[in-house]
Amino acid sequence: MIGLSCQNLKKRYGATRALDGLDLELTSGMIVGVAGPNGAGKSTLMRMLAGEEMPDSGEIVLTRKDGPVNEVWRRVAVVHQEPQVWPNMTVEQNLAVGREKSWFGKIGIDPKAAETVMRRLGILQYRDSELSDLSLAVRQRVEIARAMLSDADVYLFDEPNSALTEHESHALFATMAELAEDDRVVILITHRLNDFVRCCKRVLVLRDGRIAGELVDAEVTETAIAAQLAALRTDPMDATPATRAHDERAFDSTVLLSLEGCSDYRGLFKDITLDLWRGRVLALAGVEGSGARELAQALGGYRDMRQRDGAAFARKDVSMSYLAASRGDTVFRNMTVGENLVSRLGHKALCGRTPLLDPARIEEIARSAVGRYRVKTGGTSHPITSLSGGNQQKVVLGAVMEHGANIIVIEEPTRGVDISSKADIYELLRNYSRRGNGVLVFCTEVQEIFDVADEVIVLSRGRISGRLDVSEFDNMTVLAEQIAHYENA
Repeated sequence: MIGLSCQNLKKRYGATRALDGLDLELTSGMIVGVAGPNGAGKSTLMRMLAGEEMPDSGEIVLTRKDGPVNEVWRRVAVVHQEPQVWPNMTVEQNLAVGREKSWFGKIGIDPKAAETVMRRLGILQYRDSELSDLSLAVRQRVEIARAMLSDADVYLFDEPNSALTEHESHALFATMAELAEDDRVVILITHRLNDFVRCCKRVLVLRDGRIAGELVDAEVTETAIAAQLAALRTDPMDATPATRAHDERAFDSTVLLSLEGCSDYRGLFKDITLDLWRGRVLALAGVEGSGARELAQALGGYRDMRQRDGAAFARKDVSMSYLAASRGDTVFRNMTVGENLVSRLGHKALCGRTPLLDPARIEEIARSAVGRYRVKTGGTSHPITSLSGGNQQKVVLGAVMEHGANIIVIEEPTRGVDISSKADIYELLRNYSRRGNGVLVFCTEVQEIFDVADEVIVLSRGRISGRLDVSEFDNMTVLAEQIAHYENA
């Protein structure tokens, strides 16, 4: 049996106490869930176990049958929420990083083991493809494969299935169960309460850097976990997104951008006709490979597309900002919270009467933005990496809104964030559309579409298969059935 313990762990970022004397005891043989609102200390704890952060005080002890382990982090494998992979390398090369035998390109992994893992995760067909050409879901599975191939004692899964389908998630949970049965310590962090119920026999609830609650065996239910989390929520702005979903919007019937028969150069989507309106939130939906994600990327300017006459599509008289699904592509990890918030602003906004950057002006803008976008941080000078995933996402969204583009295009706006941050992000997007702007979101979850969108366009096999007015649906279940019908068309 393997034991992992944390004793009186403390970590501060300025005035913010990320961990405040946390004590933890885990043993191998089961999957243990870690729940908690954004800012509770989950990510800080995981980074410490992985050796990515050092505690200010306290101790982490890993004990095997042959005794304590000196360097715990060497026996820990991590599947990050944002895949830590190399996009300029192939899938197989990514699996070999850190396991090279020589300088001559010889791969230091067992080819048969690598092939088995790739086949199991459904990525064998991509083994020779560069990750830059593959979807976020495939990159996530490559990250999982890297962890599975390591001979670790502790496996940390941080929102591991946020980019996976239901079938892929089921396979992942089966793999996690096998790791636990193989006498490994397995830890799952997720905001999806049902995932805890599906695979965890023990769930720990964090609050303010400490373990505030614990559920075991039959106690692990969605209702019980939600009750524990609800008891921790003290922010008066916290609310269930659905309670504020379909309020009145400023809709002036003005089209901001029109597509008429537009197609992708590689045929990923074809003959697309749609309008983006002022005061409206438009959602794109469709399974991976439907062309919906690629259409969102093209609208945001990340991909090229052509019009029916073959000419390149031009965005005339409209400004756009695009946010990718992975925060690894949108956050400047080497910069502070304040620097990230002003990162999209131009020279005129950041300088005074001289051509030099004005630190006082930048600080004023950043401080104001922290409050406006409900970012929970100890200060604008704190590293962006010290924030929870939900607060990082609010910083990224705030930076885009400070820039003030006519249209925001965002993929999976609340991927991997808790219910409180989801409510904030949905309200920020709706408020932005109310001010006469357009918002387009690509969503992989029907609940998100129901909570934030006015209209949803569904793609199947690269073409629009259905259009739905979300306000016509009284509940998410019926909307889900209609979307599924169009996805399978």
